[in-house]
Amino acid sequence: MSGELIDVLVPVPLLEKFTYKLPKEFQKKNLERGIRIKVPFRNRILVGIFWDYSDTSKNNIRSYKFIKEIIDESSLLDKKLLDLADWSSRYYHYPLGEVITYFFPPSLRKGKEAKFKESIVWQVTEKGDFVDLLNLSRAPNQRKGLELLREKGDLSQHSLKAYGVSTITLKNLHKKGLVKKLSLEQLPLSSHQKQNVKEKKLTSEQKVSVKRISESEGDNKIFLLDGVTGSGKTEVYLRCIKELVQKGKQALVLIPEIGLAPQAESRFKELFGLRVASFHSAKSDRERLDVWLGAEKGLYDIVIGTRSSVFIPMKNLGMIVVDEEHDTSFKQVERFRYSARDIALYRAKLYKVPILLASATPSVESMHNAIEGKYQLLTLKERATGADLPTFFPLNLKGKVLKEGFSEELLEEIEVELQKKNQVLIFLNRRGYASSLICKSCGWVSYCDRCDAHMTVHSNPSQLHCHHCENKKQLPTACPSCLEREFESFGLGTERVESYLRKKFENYPVYRIDSDTTRKKESFEDYLKIIEKGDPLILVGTQMLAKGHHFPNVTLVGILDADSGIFSADFRGSERVAQLITQVSGRAGREKKPGKVVLQTYCQEHPQMEELLKGNYRTFIKKIIEDRASSNTPPFSYQVKLQAESINGLLSRDFLSSCLDYINNSNLITKEIRSVGPMPSLMEKKAGVYRWEVNLFSSSRKPLHQLIDHLQAFLYQPKQTRRVRWSIDVDPISII
Repeated sequence: MSGELIDVLVPVPLLEKFTYKLPKEFQKKNLERGIRIKVPFRNRILVGIFWDYSDTSKNNIRSYKFIKEIIDESSLLDKKLLDLADWSSRYYHYPLGEVITYFFPPSLRKGKEAKFKESIVWQVTEKGDFVDLLNLSRAPNQRKGLELLREKGDLSQHSLKAYGVSTITLKNLHKKGLVKKLSLEQLPLSSHQKQNVKEKKLTSEQKVSVKRISESEGDNKIFLLDGVTGSGKTEVYLRCIKELVQKGKQALVLIPEIGLAPQAESRFKELFGLRVASFHSAKSDRERLDVWLGAEKGLYDIVIGTRSSVFIPMKNLGMIVVDEEHDTSFKQVERFRYSARDIALYRAKLYKVPILLASATPSVESMHNAIEGKYQLLTLKERATGADLPTFFPLNLKGKVLKEGFSEELLEEIEVELQKKNQVLIFLNRRGYASSLICKSCGWVSYCDRCDAHMTVHSNPSQLHCHHCENKKQLPTACPSCLEREFESFGLGTERVESYLRKKFENYPVYRIDSDTTRKKESFEDYLKIIEKGDPLILVGTQMLAKGHHFPNVTLVGILDADSGIFSADFRGSERVAQLITQVSGRAGREKKPGKVVLQTYCQEHPQMEELLKGNYRTFIKKIIEDRASSNTPPFSYQVKLQAESINGLLSRDFLSSCLDYINNSNLITKEIRSVGPMPSLMEKKAGVYRWEVNLFSSSRKPLHQLIDHLQAFLYQPKQTRRVRWSIDVDPISII
């Protein structure tokens, strides 16, 4: 089909497609859906997506603007990805023009050419494998470069540069015949596995899981791999992926956080060589573009990535893995509020490939689906190393005097393990030095003037920092209220814990690992290398250390605030705290040395805490499922949250009331749909605006979505957004 008018998806928060005119030279050409087009929009030139030819009978054809440029000859997204974008837009009730931008890396969104930059890969030659490194004693840089390539295998020029190996050094090694360079396209298929890597022996449980997953090739089966911490879930899907790759297929592996990427990528490259790539926001625009195009061209067999990787094109997709499927990081909480796990499930359905959801602490939703038979449940009850699960030791804090959050008993346990030359992990899911700053004279508290929250005290750099809106202030020299100069830091943060432990155990290194200490590229990787050496040390960390990491020499985990989340206003609070405690506990005793977990608690007798202390997450989660069923909360009902923000809370409230009036006047409201609100959000004021919300619940998904479709006609009226910003969150996971 061809014509004069076309419909274009423009990246703006509006539901409609926009009509443009084609210049005469393109009118007889059949344009392919999905190609990028530059179009004028108001006073800007935007990169849009051609969607379809428009109705030529439209009035005032002359009033439509001409497109500026056709960027692509053919679509960079296949039909299934375009269908996925369309489904995602409809399911999450978000404009398709904005949704489809998430399918492209930043460079392509800006209209850059979709050109793969030839990636140079350096490889040790046979001569380089056997040359005595002492021969390079007078050329330390060359020696360093050769050692790196021997240790890590093939490395890209970019990676070697990050390790401090210059192009000149590589050229000198090349002249000596010790290394050779190849382009990525010249690398052998990954079916030629690295011969020097010894595969781990599988347990009987792992063998059963691998067999069942491998038998599902070419079929859209959903597997939930429920394995205790250290049971070798990664090894299971590595074996499955190996079989697929040998048949020329690709695998997409989703991980929840950037911090897990280096370890995962390293393990995959050990087995599959350089035809493995990672995709996440820590990569440069150029790097992300190359990975995106490389995956689309089939140059990468495996892509490991965070949430946004779920949209990456793959020439011959054979399997999807969602590791740590329970993790809330898979849910985007701003703008396009999608769940990467749920989109991955639909993508696997479209491509007719198996999908594996893996976790030591499966979500309530996934476990419920497994119980109902919608997912195939695979279990790993034993650790792959044969090690026992850690022993739990609850410490009742009632009546005890604490030293910077530590009981005497926990300090003694730390001392014992360090003397045994073991490693200790102290967990506190709160960064900064202290929760708040308080004036000792008048009681003034360091509240954020933009949020309903305390400003956290940080010592390095010395400042007050709101973790909700990123507002930062210098520490006051005098109280803003009474002008006195005596303050007290209240509450614990990882900085404070680190400072105390350095003084208490001055003969042992203490490393703090949180988002403040791992901002620099490669910093998290550097910490992992230190831990892997196995020397006695103390780790202080947040949830960054709680999941996916294998620390063989960690024998003691101390949880300072085990009660956090037990009394949460969120019905998901108990599930979250159970997952966090189970995950962080799983870092202990993963090899030959036995592990113990010390939980400091004030509510040992609480029913949920009692279940947690038994160390049986499965029993705990089944009890939560029963509670959810009796309260008719997800997964036994479906939820949509409508939130409004404005500089005046009354405006937000009144806007939501008018939304409910509009809904109630429709013929779509049914008895099975119930609404809660309007009410202030748990944190009403955030980043200077007041937030109110309405939560809609329904026992059936379809009528709820029909109702939201109807409501959108009201929401997208121009007058509605003049004083109020609103958002729709389908399947919300947070009440903050």
